[in-house]
Amino acid sequence: MHARIGLRGMGRSGSASLIWIETPEQRNLRLLGPLGGGLVLLQQDSAGVSIEDNKGRVWHGQDAGELIYRVTGWQIPVSGLRWWLLGLTEPGSKAKSTEDAEHRLISVQQAGWKVSLDKYTLFSGHELPASIVIETVASREDERYIQIKVIVKDWVME
Repeated sequence: MHARIGLRGMGRSGSASLIWIETPEQRNLRLLGPLGGGLVLLQQDSAGVSIEDNKGRVWHGQDAGELIYRVTGWQIPVSGLRWWLLGLTEPGSKAKSTEDAEHRLISVQQAGWKVSLDKYTLFSGHELPASIVIETVASREDERYIQIKVIVKDWVME
């Protein structure tokens, strides 16, 4: 999946291109641009997760969201994002959701995040979200508030 991602909160903001490649064995996320400081590569498999920055520094951990926060200071719900990008709620986590007349997910509150799926588009014969806004449940005035916008440009499915 190729997308643009924008983050705002905690007194700062940034954006980057996002390339997300996932197989049953491994998940790779690449952030290119100012948010990633050039290039950041996240790799996750059954052994754990690692992040490599554009200077070749590598960090290791067991949880992708926690490692991203430790390295960048950004709180990103990686496990939920995977499902929300597919127009689904995250399995195993309580969710309050709303669907449209075509039974597509249009909003969900799950794991401390509010998600709005604003637009669906046909990608490779599948109707998938093209625009997603993810916010912490904290109010905009709260210093912990974070907003993540994802605009999907393309999906490649094999």
